[in-house]
Amino acid sequence: MPGRLNGKVAIITGGSTGIGKGIAKIFTGEGAKVAICARNEKLLADALKEISSESVIAVKCDVTKSADVKNLIDTTIANFGKLNVLVNNAGKNPARQFTIEDATEEEWDQYQAINAKGSFLASKYAIPELRKSGGGSIIMISSISSHIGQANVGVYNSSKAAQEGLVRAMAVDFAKDKIRVNAICPGWVMVENLRKPREKIMDYIESIHPIGRIGSPEDIAWAAIYLASDESTWVTGASFAIDGGYTAV
Repeated sequence: MPGRLNGKVAIITGGSTGIGKGIAKIFTGEGAKVAICARNEKLLADALKEISSESVIAVKCDVTKSADVKNLIDTTIANFGKLNVLVNNAGKNPARQFTIEDATEEEWDQYQAINAKGSFLASKYAIPELRKSGGGSIIMISSISSHIGQANVGVYNSSKAAQEGLVRAMAVDFAKDKIRVNAICPGWVMVENLRKPREKIMDYIESIHPIGRIGSPEDIAWAAIYLASDESTWVTGASFAIDGGYTAV
């Protein structure tokens, strides 16, 4: 049976772990050829082994650096001949809790560079290739934190809100090129840094999601499949909360 992404080529930034790796697995299973990127070469190599598909390549890339991003795009085209989908997944999650009063200028710059600037650069250099392909899909892996107020994560939240602003603006700017731009906003997802927290914290995290569990990378990946596929050709400028009901409360 044909896959939902047969014939498509996708780039997934931050694809060596967590949500990005989960998306890469589902994309290849649905017929896409995929380039994953990250800064850590060992994690990239481990991800390639785990995904175990001839349809995946790994490219070392720091999404905050133009030269790295250009190389990522060029390498993808050299290997697969075109580009249809960009998933802006690379991001910096809160390493500690702090208000903007306590934040350092360096912390502000780091969050904005990875979450906002990285999405800007990857989109900027992907758009010409998407246009050559007759259009395509840019998917921003944002966060529910871009839509709600949360204590002690203002620097992170603002960087995610910047991604959402890009989604709406790019959706308008590039609709004429048949380039669709949408956001997925996950709730809490079981990724590497959540593997071994204290049991009581896990119980609390599960309890704040009405559906009764923490999300998985695959939960996010199936939403990305829809946005990457031709099933969503009339969908652009939208944000999808994939959060187990968290923001419904």
